Amino acid sequence: MLVSFSRLLFAALLTCGCLASALAQYVPQTPYRASADDPAWVQLMYGGEATVAEVRGAYEAHYARHPFEKNRDTQYYKRWLRNVELPRPEVSRAYAEALGASSASTARQNGVWEEMGPWHFDPEVAMQFQVQSPGACHVYTVEQAPSSHEVVWCGTATAGAWKSVDHGAHWTLMTRDLPLTSVYSIAIHPEDDHRVWVGSGSGQLWRTEDGGDSWALCGNATYQSTNRWYRDLVFKPVTGDEESVLFAATDNGLHRTEDGGVTMTQVAGGEYMELAFHPSSPDTCYTVQLLANSTVFKRSTDGGATFASGTTGWPSVGTGDEQRRCELAVTPADPDRIVVLAAGATDNGGGLYGMYQSFDAGESFEFMCCGDGPGGPWEAGVNPNILGWSEDGSGDGGQYYYDLALDVSPTDPDRQFAAGICVWRSESGGVDWSLNGHWVTWAGEFTADRYTHADVHDVKFFTRADGTVDLWVASDGGVFYSADQGDHVEPRMYGLHGTDFWGWQAGWRGPEVMVGGTYHNGTMIRNGDLYHWGAESDTAGGWLAELAGDNFRGFVNPGDATRGYHDGGAFRYTTDRFDRIDAMPFDGSKNPNTGYWFGEYGNLEWDPACHNCMYSPVASELWRSEDGGASWVLVHDFEGDKIISVKVSPRDRDRIYVSHQVNGSLWRIHRSTDRGATWEIATPNMSENGSNNNQPMYLDVDGTDPDRLWCVLTGTQTGYKILRSEDAGETWQNWTNGTIASERVVSLAHQRGSNGGVYIGTTNAVYYRDADLDDWVLYNEGLPMINVNTFLQADYCGGHIRAAGTRGVHQAAFYAPSDVLAGFMADRTDVNLASPCQQDPIHFSAVSVVRCDGATYEWTFGGGTVLAIEGPEAWVAFDQEGSYDVGLTVTDADGATDTWTWEDLIEVVNAPVVSDEGFQEDFNGPTFPPEHWRMEVAGHAWEHTYDLLDETNGVAQFPNYWVDTDGAFDLLVTPAFNPTGHSTFSFDVAYQVYADYVDGLEVWGRAGDDDAWTVLWSAYGNELAVDGCYTWFWYDTGGTIQWANHVLDLPSAWTDGSETCLELAFANVGDYGNHIWVDNVNLDAVSASDEMSDQAQIQLFPNPNQGACVVVVPDALLGASYHVHDAQGRVVRVGRFEHTRMPWEANLPVGVYTLATPGLAPVRWVVR
Repeated sequence: MLVSFSRLLFAALLTCGCLASALAQYVPQTPYRASADDPAWVQLMYGGEATVAEVRGAYEAHYARHPFEKNRDTQYYKRWLRNVELPRPEVSRAYAEALGASSASTARQNGVWEEMGPWHFDPEVAMQFQVQSPGACHVYTVEQAPSSHEVVWCGTATAGAWKSVDHGAHWTLMTRDLPLTSVYSIAIHPEDDHRVWVGSGSGQLWRTEDGGDSWALCGNATYQSTNRWYRDLVFKPVTGDEESVLFAATDNGLHRTEDGGVTMTQVAGGEYMELAFHPSSPDTCYTVQLLANSTVFKRSTDGGATFASGTTGWPSVGTGDEQRRCELAVTPADPDRIVVLAAGATDNGGGLYGMYQSFDAGESFEFMCCGDGPGGPWEAGVNPNILGWSEDGSGDGGQYYYDLALDVSPTDPDRQFAAGICVWRSESGGVDWSLNGHWVTWAGEFTADRYTHADVHDVKFFTRADGTVDLWVASDGGVFYSADQGDHVEPRMYGLHGTDFWGWQAGWRGPEVMVGGTYHNGTMIRNGDLYHWGAESDTAGGWLAELAGDNFRGFVNPGDATRGYHDGGAFRYTTDRFDRIDAMPFDGSKNPNTGYWFGEYGNLEWDPACHNCMYSPVASELWRSEDGGASWVLVHDFEGDKIISVKVSPRDRDRIYVSHQVNGSLWRIHRSTDRGATWEIATPNMSENGSNNNQPMYLDVDGTDPDRLWCVLTGTQTGYKILRSEDAGETWQNWTNGTIASERVVSLAHQRGSNGGVYIGTTNAVYYRDADLDDWVLYNEGLPMINVNTFLQADYCGGHIRAAGTRGVHQAAFYAPSDVLAGFMADRTDVNLASPCQQDPIHFSAVSVVRCDGATYEWTFGGGTVLAIEGPEAWVAFDQEGSYDVGLTVTDADGATDTWTWEDLIEVVNAPVVSDEGFQEDFNGPTFPPEHWRMEVAGHAWEHTYDLLDETNGVAQFPNYWVDTDGAFDLLVTPAFNPTGHSTFSFDVAYQVYADYVDGLEVWGRAGDDDAWTVLWSAYGNELAVDGCYTWFWYDTGGTIQWANHVLDLPSAWTDGSETCLELAFANVGDYGNHIWVDNVNLDAVSASDEMSDQAQIQLFPNPNQGACVVVVPDALLGASYHVHDAQGRVVRVGRFEHTRMPWEANLPVGVYTLATPGLAPVRWVVR
């Protein structure tokens, strides 16, 4: 049967001429007009003749030289590239037809998949947290049944058509078995809610007569041979015994059907975007046609049989202008009125072209708003751009050819709603407009009660039989509803399963912990049953929306499921639903490579023995962290464009494989057998990969054999989809056959504990194969007919394979159970007893291939003191130098067992990290925290940044302006040192008070085994502020940065020899006020003899002087740093002594200054 399916699929694809190499957009976009001043990539993209590669190359070249700027063009580019990656409707239909011909009920009986979410975004929590723009599913359209208001349908961008029978409280997928993903328009029969028509964004028109249980295509074979963008579906109002007539406005003609879609008749050629019937005269119909850079209003007076243009006052496009999209709305409250929302651009700005109205059924139109005429310049209250991002309408742009919606109240014709990015309203018949609700949860006067997600595609009023009015809004974030005509709005999307993941991962022994970056909806987070709106309950098992916009990344630490990673860095999951996730230390510059393209999603990869040890592919470089991502060291620079897939053998820490894009037409695989010290080529040759060296590659490594690995080529070539190597990449075998030859493979997951079992995800389905099978098994039962499986991951704890992509997350039981494989990770493998002073026990966490239910764990340690063992976790203290083995035996509920030992896993030394000379830290290095420094995070992590006026001057920053830590103590801790003989500790601070917020900075010390820290110094608010320091010193260059130097005497009880280990810490105490900067941290040298002190004196000649002098420096101080402070302690000059005799021209105001050098008494300097 499977062989038959593969042949049928290949034949079907050949017949329709649509092998997977032919790709197009899911929903066509109306392009904007490029100007001569636009970057080359913009002109190429809108020009329509450049190849995808040419546009992409120009885009990447531009932003390699310029800072990224989010605007209509970059947003268009994202959608354009994303959609180009997805299969054409012909490909999906051919796949579905072949599957049906091979008896789908049999072919898909492998793998019973179930939904894992998201189904909602937990709005109560998201709104309390003021998550910027929370949502969960991209929805294009919403339609309420005229004959039964409880029945509501909506169409999504990637997940088909959905139905609710309880007025939006719950939703069910109705097109699961159709080759249909993007639904742009829906029509429900005015008298029978079981009869529904669904229009694709770039495909066919479907109909159901039984409420969605069965479906048929509309039109004959000729009609079906053309894909169309069904932009609007509208029924002609029925009068008397007339048969209902359905109209379809598409990008390829205006069509009608009088028999429910069996036959489709073209009324007019061209591209049409809107349809509306006169509320009380159904023979009068209106439509809008797109012609070049303008729109044309057309009217029918014979029930839609014919249409003619001819009106006055319609938007007139001037030279250089464009007006390429309109929305129409009519209302029974004023039947002859037509309201028009016109979008476009003039030389004075893009966005709202104008609000127009006709009061005579389309005979003429009047310009109503805004300003004196079309377009900008924009001015709040006078000429607002109601289609843009800004709260008051003063900003240019928006995405007005992508998001546009309009409707008018059925009870009050002057109550109008228009939307682009946000929903706006008018109570004055379109003359004046105010913001109904902003797309950012904390902006706008009424947003807390009226929030709708950004990018609105549909605003629709519906009137029930009893006169009750309902208002629905569809946007990039889901479906929203109002029962009072927009005064209060609530999300109603529970059950919609259509989140489009661009990044995703789940935990290991916390498999219900997940995180993923999404298209449109920020980052979605699941934490077991913590959040509401889950599969089984609306009070458990749900997901929370975090961050905002288009996010790419999502990872969960395999050894610590409480730690996740998203586009913003690392975070700690919480156990309280209303306690927001906590930021953890992470160097954001080491986020892994990612992109809009299949095959270019770089992964964080963990050392199989250490869960705080990880690798990240950054540009062409491979980096390694041993502290959870806070700091990194460069492993290797492969040069060329970028590296993507990084895999480490689960049984060999030294074996690493990397996929590498050398240039646009060449990819390679590299292998290291010594943890990255040296590298060898492991690339398939031209005969092994079918001359497909230009295709991106994802990798995976066998669970026990480091020489066995797999490689999928994610391109659109025919054949050569997956390769296998048994000798570490020396040779490769093509593991592709006819079953998958025409599929586009975009993901890969090896099932450890199987006989070489591998799952592959394609843009249609999931397949499985192992060494015992001679063909690929279609593993798809329960998945929607077309499911883009961007990510695959094995869940060994629960025995599942999971898939995430354009329709959320699904899971199914493994094809066959895995054998037990023991495995575990430590939180660190190196211990230095000298720093920090107090050593935390090492945490060991099992990461075994075993079903968690009923599993038992037996640990063995070659040394150390076992403090606790709790099943799969153990805590052990090591206080003696040496190397120690660690082992684990795992037994499952059926008695199957396995043992694994990491030899010499723990290395313990006692090596001081601070010499008698003390230390000087200027934070100018690339690593933060610096080597041997660490952080203790209670609210947020300290960060590394650079002086805006001196990009070479690094500083330690705490971002109090952005982060409200509610008074938590967040520590930046110095290396531990022997305090004997040291006496002073100094540092510089830059800070200015913002408003009435009072931030604080304290310096703490802790000696040896002391339980508590001692406060050595503290300053808050104005006491901490530096006179003359610009409030926004960390944000822009509009003012000066002023520093204050502080010198602290260390307590003699610590420095007299009674203590042998001391740590100091900067404690930020945040009040959501302003950033704090710390720099030039110095611990003085151990006190020298009198003779050395005499030799180390610094002299100024003359002194006093008029700002010009000679500085005489002893040889012992060459290279030492110095700071000059004024009488208020502000730093006025910094540097290093480069010569023993240095002339200075200080140009300082008259006053008394101090020249300070670490380890020496300060020198008084008087300028007259």
